Amino acid sequence: MSTAIVALVLLPLALALIVGLVLLLAGPLLGPTLGGLERARVRRCQQRAVRADGRMAQRDVEGALRELEHAFWLGIVRGDPHLVDEIGRLHTGVLSRLLAIADDSPHPRVRLLALAKVDRLLDRRAEMQRAHLQLRNRSLRDGRRIQLERELRRNARDVRQAVRELIADIQVLTARRVAVMQ
Repeated sequence: MSTAIVALVLLPLALALIVGLVLLLAGPLLGPTLGGLERARVRRCQQRAVRADGRMAQRDVEGALRELEHAFWLGIVRGDPHLVDEIGRLHTGVLSRLLAIADDSPHPRVRLLALAKVDRLLDRRAEMQRAHLQLRNRSLRDGRRIQLERELRRNARDVRQAVRELIADIQVLTARRVAVMQ
Protein backbone atom coordinates (compact mmCIF):
# COMPACT_ATOMS: atom_id res chain seq x y z
CA MET A 1 0.00 0.00 0.00
CA SER A 2 2.74 2.45 0.93
CA THR A 3 4.63 1.55 -2.26
CA ALA A 4 1.59 2.49 -4.36
CA ILE A 5 1.31 5.85 -2.58
CA VAL A 6 5.01 6.59 -3.14
CA ALA A 7 4.62 5.60 -6.82
CA LEU A 8 1.62 7.93 -7.22
CA VAL A 9 3.62 10.80 -5.72
CA LEU A 10 6.82 10.16 -7.69
CA LEU A 11 5.13 9.51 -11.06
CA PRO A 12 3.90 13.12 -11.59
CA LEU A 13 7.27 14.44 -10.42
CA ALA A 14 9.10 12.19 -12.88
CA LEU A 15 6.78 13.20 -15.72
CA ALA A 16 7.30 16.90 -14.90
CA LEU A 17 11.06 16.36 -14.89
CA ILE A 18 10.97 14.58 -18.25
CA VAL A 19 8.77 17.28 -19.81
CA GLY A 20 11.10 19.97 -18.45
CA LEU A 21 14.16 18.25 -19.90
CA VAL A 22 12.48 17.83 -23.29
CA LEU A 23 11.59 21.53 -23.34
CA LEU A 24 15.14 22.50 -22.41
CA LEU A 25 16.59 20.33 -25.15
CA ALA A 26 14.01 21.33 -27.76
CA GLY A 27 14.75 25.07 -27.43
CA PRO A 28 18.20 25.01 -29.02
CA LEU A 29 16.97 22.62 -31.71
CA LEU A 30 13.97 24.77 -32.67
CA GLY A 31 16.01 27.99 -33.03
CA PRO A 32 17.92 26.97 -36.18
CA THR A 33 14.81 25.35 -37.65
CA LEU A 34 12.79 28.50 -37.11
CA GLY A 35 15.61 30.60 -38.57
CA GLY A 36 15.71 28.36 -41.63
CA LEU A 37 11.96 28.75 -42.18
CA GLU A 38 12.23 32.52 -41.87
CA ARG A 39 15.15 32.63 -44.34
CA ALA A 40 13.15 30.53 -46.82
CA ARG A 41 10.22 32.96 -46.61
CA VAL A 42 12.53 35.92 -47.15
CA ARG A 43 14.08 34.14 -50.16
CA ARG A 44 10.59 33.74 -51.66
CA CYS A 45 10.07 37.49 -51.30
CA GLN A 46 13.44 38.12 -52.95
CA GLN A 47 12.39 35.86 -55.82
CA ARG A 48 9.22 37.92 -56.21
CA ALA A 49 11.37 41.05 -56.55
CA VAL A 50 13.46 39.34 -59.23
CA ARG A 51 10.29 38.28 -61.06
CA ALA A 52 9.15 41.91 -60.89
CA ASP A 53 12.40 42.90 -62.61
CA GLY A 54 11.56 40.47 -65.41
CA ARG A 55 8.07 41.90 -65.70
CA MET A 56 9.46 45.44 -65.86
CA ALA A 57 11.85 44.36 -68.62
CA GLN A 58 8.81 43.05 -70.54
CA ARG A 59 7.01 46.38 -69.88
CA ASP A 60 4.35 44.59 -67.84
CA VAL A 61 3.96 47.30 -65.19
CA GLU A 62 0.81 45.85 -63.65
CA GLY A 63 2.44 42.44 -63.22
CA ALA A 64 5.56 44.02 -61.74
CA LEU A 65 3.46 46.01 -59.28
CA ARG A 66 1.61 42.86 -58.21
CA GLU A 67 4.90 41.05 -57.60
CA LEU A 68 6.39 44.00 -55.72
CA GLU A 69 3.32 44.36 -53.55
CA HIS A 70 3.88 40.82 -52.29
CA ALA A 71 7.67 41.12 -52.06
CA PHE A 72 7.55 42.69 -48.59
CA TRP A 73 8.24 40.25 -45.74
CA LEU A 74 6.40 41.45 -42.66
CA GLY A 75 6.75 38.51 -40.29
CA ILE A 76 8.30 38.73 -36.85
CA VAL A 77 11.92 37.58 -36.86
CA ARG A 78 12.38 35.09 -34.04
CA GLY A 79 15.28 32.87 -35.06
CA ASP A 80 18.09 34.61 -36.93
CA PRO A 81 19.14 38.11 -35.79
CA HIS A 82 21.09 38.69 -39.02
CA LEU A 83 17.86 38.33 -40.98
CA VAL A 84 16.69 41.80 -39.88
CA ASP A 85 19.43 43.44 -41.98
CA GLU A 86 18.70 41.19 -44.94
CA ILE A 87 15.02 42.09 -44.73
CA GLY A 88 15.98 45.76 -44.63
CA ARG A 89 17.99 45.36 -47.82
CA LEU A 90 15.07 43.50 -49.43
CA HIS A 91 12.64 46.29 -48.54
CA THR A 92 15.07 48.96 -49.79
CA GLY A 93 15.36 47.09 -53.09
CA VAL A 94 11.60 46.79 -53.45
CA LEU A 95 11.10 50.49 -52.70
CA SER A 96 13.77 51.44 -55.23
CA ARG A 97 12.05 49.31 -57.87
CA LEU A 98 8.74 51.01 -57.10
CA LEU A 99 10.44 54.38 -57.37
CA ALA A 100 11.96 53.38 -60.71
CA ILE A 101 8.50 52.53 -62.03
CA ALA A 102 7.17 55.87 -60.80
CA ASP A 103 10.12 57.71 -62.37
CA ASP A 104 9.20 56.31 -65.78
CA SER A 105 6.11 58.49 -65.51
CA PRO A 106 5.86 61.62 -67.68
CA HIS A 107 5.24 63.53 -64.44
CA PRO A 108 8.61 63.31 -62.67
CA ARG A 109 7.67 65.99 -60.16
CA VAL A 110 4.74 64.05 -58.80
CA ARG A 111 5.33 63.42 -55.11
CA LEU A 112 4.64 59.99 -53.75
CA LEU A 113 3.76 60.65 -50.12
CA ALA A 114 2.88 56.99 -49.71
CA LEU A 115 6.51 56.08 -50.53
CA ALA A 116 7.76 58.21 -47.64
CA LYS A 117 5.12 56.69 -45.39
CA VAL A 118 6.14 53.12 -46.30
CA ASP A 119 9.81 53.97 -45.78
CA ARG A 120 9.10 55.48 -42.35
CA LEU A 121 6.99 52.49 -41.29
CA LEU A 122 9.68 50.05 -42.44
CA ASP A 123 12.38 51.95 -40.54
CA ARG A 124 10.25 51.81 -37.40
CA ARG A 125 9.65 48.10 -38.00
CA ALA A 126 13.38 47.38 -38.21
CA GLU A 127 13.93 49.19 -34.89
CA MET A 128 11.14 47.17 -33.25
CA GLN A 129 12.52 43.91 -34.70
CA ARG A 130 15.95 44.62 -33.20
CA ALA A 131 14.38 45.41 -29.83
CA HIS A 132 12.30 42.23 -30.03
CA LEU A 133 15.38 40.13 -30.75
CA GLN A 134 17.08 41.56 -27.68
CA LEU A 135 14.13 40.31 -25.63
CA ARG A 136 13.98 36.83 -27.17
CA ASN A 137 15.54 35.13 -24.13
CA ARG A 138 12.86 36.50 -21.85
CA SER A 139 9.69 34.67 -20.94
CA LEU A 140 6.95 34.42 -23.56
CA ARG A 141 4.71 36.20 -21.05
CA ASP A 142 7.08 39.15 -20.60
CA GLY A 143 5.07 42.37 -20.85
CA ARG A 144 7.54 44.27 -23.03
CA ARG A 145 7.90 41.32 -25.41
CA ILE A 146 4.13 40.96 -25.74
CA GLN A 147 3.78 44.68 -26.35
CA LEU A 148 6.47 44.65 -29.05
CA GLU A 149 4.84 41.70 -30.82
CA ARG A 150 1.51 43.53 -30.75
CA GLU A 151 3.17 46.67 -32.16
CA LEU A 152 4.91 44.62 -34.86
CA ARG A 153 1.58 43.09 -35.93
CA ARG A 154 -0.02 46.56 -36.01
CA ASN A 155 2.95 47.88 -37.98
CA ALA A 156 2.58 45.02 -40.49
CA ARG A 157 -1.05 46.01 -41.08
CA ASP A 158 -0.04 49.66 -41.50
CA VAL A 159 2.77 48.76 -43.93
CA ARG A 160 0.43 46.59 -46.01
CA GLN A 161 -2.09 49.44 -46.19
CA ALA A 162 0.61 52.00 -47.08
CA VAL A 163 2.01 49.67 -49.76
CA ARG A 164 -1.48 49.32 -51.27
CA GLU A 165 -1.77 53.14 -51.31
CA LEU A 166 1.67 53.43 -52.94
CA ILE A 167 0.78 50.84 -55.59
CA ALA A 168 -2.49 52.68 -56.28
CA ASP A 169 -0.61 55.98 -56.67
CA ILE A 170 1.85 54.38 -59.08
CA GLN A 171 -1.00 52.78 -61.02
CA VAL A 172 -2.58 56.21 -61.41
CA LEU A 173 0.75 57.58 -62.66
CA THR A 174 1.23 54.76 -65.15
CA ALA A 175 -2.39 55.08 -66.32
CA ARG A 176 -1.71 58.77 -67.00
CA ARG A 177 1.40 57.78 -68.95
CA VAL A 178 -0.63 55.38 -71.08
CA ALA A 179 -3.31 58.02 -71.65
CA VAL A 180 -0.70 60.67 -72.57
CA MET A 181 1.11 58.28 -74.94
CA GLN A 182 -2.09 57.38 -76.83
